[in-house]
Amino acid sequence: MQNESHLEFYRRWHRLSKPYIRWQFEQFRPFIGRRVADVGCGLGNYTELLADRDFYMGIDLDEELLAELRNVHGKRPNVQTARLDITKPELKEKLTANKVDTVLCVNVVEHIEQDAFAVRNMVDAMPGGGHVCLLMPALPFLFGTLDELDGHYRRYTKRTMGALFDGLPGRVVKLYYFNLIGVPGWFIKGRVLKQRRHTNDNYAIMNALLPVVRPLENLISPPLGMSVIGIFRKD
Repeated sequence: MQNESHLEFYRRWHRLSKPYIRWQFEQFRPFIGRRVADVGCGLGNYTELLADRDFYMGIDLDEELLAELRNVHGKRPNVQTARLDITKPELKEKLTANKVDTVLCVNVVEHIEQDAFAVRNMVDAMPGGGHVCLLMPALPFLFGTLDELDGHYRRYTKRTMGALFDGLPGRVVKLYYFNLIGVPGWFIKGRVLKQRRHTNDNYAIMNALLPVVRPLENLISPPLGMSVIGIFRKD
């Protein structure tokens, strides 16, 4: 793992994180329409889960990752990819032209210096009744070496995430913390041990705990979490 390439890391992450990705996806399922833009799609963590949609567009800046996604899913008639910067006007042009009604954007906005502008751009690209579904790393006190490794500018609270939607046409329909059990591990590895590598045990532990954690968080929204989720419905 020490010498793995950028693509090899994404392949490993894609392979090991599938149970966790499915849990994330469950948070957004009720709000996802028929024509979806997956912003920051990487290798296509959500592509298979969205295979039943009328239209899927995987958006990323990394052409190497997009090429791999096309190799796996490109023969599907409802799947497209696009290399786009979500802070640029081309995003709205592309999404509007393809009548996209949902943006799914998971662990992306924290990589963007002008985060409010990026969120505004995504909302602006939606039709009335469309949804922007966001998941971002939560709790600034967790910011450490693992965040630096991932190229994060920041971590969010419910308040700071909600503020990204201020003044936009529509309303926040969901805003909550997600994955409480991940907080101690991230703090220990990134703040105490100051690790600079994502090891396989990160995924193995989470996958082992999911059968217990998932139903608990479905019943009771945790007061804190490793991530914060926000879902915005445009007027």
